[in-house]
Amino acid sequence: MKLLITGATGLLGSKLVEDALANGHDVISLCNEHPIVRGDVLRVDLRRAEEVRKALVKTKPDAVIHTASITDVDLCERNPTLAMDTNGKATGTIAQACSELNSFLVYVSTDYVFDGLTGSYKEENRTNPINVYGSSKLLGEQLTSNLARDSCIARTSVIFGWGREYRPNFATWLLGKLLTGQNVQIINGQYASPTLNTCLARMLLEVTVKRITGILHVAGAERVNRYEFALRLAREFGYDPKLLVPTTPDSSNWYAKRPNDSSLNVEKGIRLLNVKPCSVDEELRAFKLEREEK
Repeated sequence: MKLLITGATGLLGSKLVEDALANGHDVISLCNEHPIVRGDVLRVDLRRAEEVRKALVKTKPDAVIHTASITDVDLCERNPTLAMDTNGKATGTIAQACSELNSFLVYVSTDYVFDGLTGSYKEENRTNPINVYGSSKLLGEQLTSNLARDSCIARTSVIFGWGREYRPNFATWLLGKLLTGQNVQIINGQYASPTLNTCLARMLLEVTVKRITGILHVAGAERVNRYEFALRLAREFGYDPKLLVPTTPDSSNWYAKRPNDSSLNVEKGIRLLNVKPCSVDEELRAFKLEREEK
């Protein structure tokens, strides 16, 4: 299969490129700023609609996995036009081109399309984002549904893992802090479904190969808060959990609001996929093993 992956230098995109090549797929790696070493590379600014369209028409992929996104929640809040153009409108350009080319589209969305008042959200639950990032990703969902002929909206949650050296994620940031032996303040009370990029990439490839359509939650199998996740990570890697100091969400210096509980129900994914969502302990063991192998 000829597969085009956007955001190919990102935390998820880089892992997708690696796994897709290992599984014998022809891969076109779409990126913009950061260096990349795998796949046939195309550099495109997603905000330039004609460039995006030309890239897809030129390559004629069988499927597109659209991971590229501005995921800095505070940056999106400060620059809503940039967020809407990149996360929302650019997705519409890709969806329209995929429809014309008969390419299957997998759009990677987020748990932040929900308001966080209940948690354990199912695919059919009402969306109600409380920040610009969530609103921009919801616009991407809407444009995918309206414009793409054959597509899957794959929502995920708090991606972590190795593979993006230029920007840490929560897990790699926390390991760096624990390494110093100093106390680390961690918010206690914000729930999500932490998702290892390695597990997510495998699930998304299966979704693509099977051409599973509609909305699908592909995330970690457990609902945990940040502090509990940090404790389990510290124990897995042999650090003293007493270094972690729980704090309240009100004490954060975040610019944008975050949902209190954006955890995702993954029962549908468990039914449909051979590659199942992983528990936190399974993810952390794999995360540690990957570091040892590096």
